[in-house]
Parts: sequence; C-alpha cells; structure tokens
Amino acid sequence: MDKDKQEIDIHQYIIEAKNGDFDAFRQIVLQYSNAMLSVSFSIIGDFHEAQDAAQEAFMKCFRRLHTLDDPSKLGSWLYTIVYRTSLDFVKKKKQTVPYEDAIFPSINNVDTWLDQHMTKETIWNAMQHLEQTSKMAIMLHYLSEWPMKEIAQFLNISLSAVESRIRRARAALKRQLSGDFESHFRMQRLDQIFEQKVSERVLKSTGHFYIPVLHRERILDWFVRHFQLGISRHGNLLVESGHELYLLECHTHLPSDLPLLAFEVSDIEELWHKLQHDKVKMESINTDHFIGKYFIFYDPDGNSYHAVEHKEKRKA
Repeated sequence: MDKDKQEIDIHQYIIEAKNGDFDAFRQIVLQYSNAMLSVSFSIIGDFHEAQDAAQEAFMKCFRRLHTLDDPSKLGSWLYTIVYRTSLDFVKKKKQTVPYEDAIFPSINNVDTWLDQHMTKETIWNAMQHLEQTSKMAIMLHYLSEWPMKEIAQFLNISLSAVESRIRRARAALKRQLSGDFESHFRMQRLDQIFEQKVSERVLKSTGHFYIPVLHRERILDWFVRHFQLGISRHGNLLVESGHELYLLECHTHLPSDLPLLAFEVSDIEELWHKLQHDKVKMESINTDHFIGKYFIFYDPDGNSYHAVEHKEKRKA
C-alpha cells in the first residue's frame, strides 16, 4: 500500500474508532498486532505470554483511545502502552514452572517438547546479549515486515540508528545461533485469528452483544430481511430495545451448540410459519414450563437462536 494512503487510512480509522466504529478499531489491531508482539516478546521472552501481553495492551488501547489527541502519534502511543504492559507481565510472572509441567511432559510429545524448549531457550539466551532497543528493532524487522522508516518512527529513533541496530543484531544472532532462527521468528507472526481474539475480548469486556459470523454482509441482510431489524450508523443491527447487535466477522468460526440469543415475539406461530415459508432452517415449536412456547432457528453460518413467545401472550 502507498505510504501516504496508509497514513491517511490509519488517521481515518482512529477518528472513526473514537466515534464508536468498532470495525475501524479492528483495522488498527490488524495493522499493529505484530509490532505490539515484537515489543512484548523483546521484554518477556516467551511468544505465548507475549501474545497475552499484546492482547492486554490492545484492551487498554480501546479503553483509552479517546485520550489520543494526535493520530500521527498512534505508533508511539501504542508502543508506550505495550511496553509498560509487558513490564507488568514480567513483574507478575512466576519465577518457576510447576514441577509436573517442567519434568513430566506428555510421553507422546517428549521429543517435540524438548526441541521446542531448547529452541526457545537458545534463542532467548542469544537475544539477552542484545541491548533492549536492538531486541525490539530486530523483532520488528522479522515480525512486522515494516520498512526501516516505519520501525524508526515506532521506536522514536533515527532511521540510521534502526539500520545499524538491526544489522548488528542480525550479525550477533548469526554468530550465536547455528539454526535457521529467522524462520523461527517469522513463524510467530500474528494473523486475523489474533485480531479476532482481541475483538471478542473487547466486546465481552464492554458488555456488547455480538454474533460471530463468517460473512457479515450476508448475515446482516438475512436479519433485516427476515426480522425487519434496523441498521445503526456504524452498520450494526438495531434491536427493539435500541441496543446494537454487532456482527463480528471471523476468519474461522465453529458455531456454538447453544443458542446465542433469544428473541421475544408476540406471535410465535406466525413467525414460525413465515420462516418456514422463507426456507429458514429451524426446529419445531416446543413448550417449556418456564418460558412457554419457543423454537430454535439457525442463520446461514450455523449460529442458533431461540424465538420465545412474549410474556403478555403467555399470560393470555
């Protein structure tokens, strides 16, 4: 992507995210996830824990986004958040692994466990010989695939300083590591699945109703067509209560065995016959002692929902 256009896009995403557009925030997560991982790993030294720290940093970013006055400072602002979050993780980190985990890995995975453990330990020990900024610079180089200029801006150091630090760091790691450490780093790159996890955590923490879907526009149209739901200014579904129902488009999605939501309707039989006519996948009407008449129906992505008879209708 053209650099100027990318900067314009990021600035626009920030403005839209501050105005409540969650999709815009998701784009920020996508573009900065590997940069955040680079910083957190350079401090923590474990990719799994570094991912947890990066997720936590994005949670803080979402909550504090309204405090970011200058969109051009997004990179340095995110850097500060993930740096401090990672230091907090190190402080809280237990000094030893549980005895049974350290000594008794699954017998079927002993060789794999040893290989992975030795690789992680060897690489991290080699990284320890690097100065902190050099650690972050080399990780940004391998994980984010950003050009040197963007790495310099993110770390708030000069372009020449970034180039020399990366050059020296690569040479130092090559002297100490015999294997293909570069491919090991590249294998840790984050993708849309990480962004999906962050988005789900944010939505849950803020109490937003959301539905995980594979094809957002298709499901949006499906709800509008069959249930006459409105659409908010951010493109989310509007239910009768006035709440927004967010459709979280996912890279992968396995529908839950349990219904995600329950919709209260005034005439359950009329709705059942309408959906049957529209060839919507659903089950027969049942009666429960507590909730009265209900049936289960499914959206095109396999998510299930309850349609429940309105309380006033049940009393009658």
